[in-house]
Amino acid sequence: MKFAGISKLILYSGLNAVVLFSCSSGVENKHSKQKPKLAEEKKEEVKDSIVAVVDTSLNNLALTIGGIDNDFIKARKLNSPYFSTVQANFSVLENTKLFPIKKWVKEVGMLPEKYKTSTLFYPLAGADFVYADAFFNDVDNYIMVGLEKPGFLHNYSSFTNAQIESYISSVYNSLDVSMKFGYFKTINMRVQFNQKVVNGTIHSLLFYLARTGKKISNVKHFQVQNDGSIKYTVGTEAMKSAGVEILFQNERGEAKKLFYYSTDLSDANKSLDAFYKWVSSFGAHNTMLKAASYLNSREYFTKTRNYILNSSQLIVQDDSGIPYKFVSNSNWDVKLYGAYRKVIPLFASRIQPDLVQAYSDSTKLTSKVLPFKIGYNVMFNETNLQLFYKK
Repeated sequence: MKFAGISKLILYSGLNAVVLFSCSSGVENKHSKQKPKLAEEKKEEVKDSIVAVVDTSLNNLALTIGGIDNDFIKARKLNSPYFSTVQANFSVLENTKLFPIKKWVKEVGMLPEKYKTSTLFYPLAGADFVYADAFFNDVDNYIMVGLEKPGFLHNYSSFTNAQIESYISSVYNSLDVSMKFGYFKTINMRVQFNQKVVNGTIHSLLFYLARTGKKISNVKHFQVQNDGSIKYTVGTEAMKSAGVEILFQNERGEAKKLFYYSTDLSDANKSLDAFYKWVSSFGAHNTMLKAASYLNSREYFTKTRNYILNSSQLIVQDDSGIPYKFVSNSNWDVKLYGAYRKVIPLFASRIQPDLVQAYSDSTKLTSKVLPFKIGYNVMFNETNLQLFYKK
């Protein structure tokens, strides 16, 4: 996808903008004077422990990506089938997966009071905010991790209408498998999140934030330091940073934060201790694992597996997460939902005989009923879910 004639990129850092000129070797900080005026700026304050002021430009971008009407679309007179297509397809996702998940979470009492935390840790997530939100709608902080870089935002107000349509269509195409089956394919993400304009996960994150009724307040880039602290970055440094922090208002007007960080979670990563020190700085947290490529069953994933087991109050996962043998002991209360008989051919060696046995034991199976289907085994018309509560 080529965007000829576009010489400016914009990285949002706080409510001011850092403008990068591609024809210059330097970086100019123009702050609010160069901020694209897509519509009259409106500030909405949330009375909360965190103050979140809606940034109209950022929010219009998220709404445009999400196929939702906004002042920018009206001003540009964008009339594209994209918007009706996204609306129709996302409604299917809501009705078949998201709404049933939210209802199920409440009906089964997935989160007893003693297990409620302010932070969700979601390793191997990619850009999968939509399911993090469905299962854990009340947390203050979402920490999502993937190999894909977060990327950065362009000054989309300088795009032609045709370029905007090409851009938002590319974002939507990157979500095709996620929308249909409830997970991302790693091989697809390597290509779809590594384009000139769709250059990371931030675009898809904004799509899902907008579609779930969130309002964007701020986007900042950061890097985890060796001591576990974070350094916020701007300009060209931000373009290369591994982390992005999105401050947003949820549908109830509460201020929340989404952190996405790109890093290798295998034992080979020498910076892993610093990364987990940063995660631990958020205090008690729960963990979610879904379509996680069975990496936590690998010998080279010992550090991440142990960190999850040692630090999590509750683990919500399918069979691709922590192997059953690590929690079938006196340290955990285990609840098994759905059905588990086999795994897809790609991961045939990852079958867990002890988990198959547990699912076939009526004294260990909590319920066969799951009113939604997500994860790899949807191709078998089957879904499994495990809840591990630390005693």
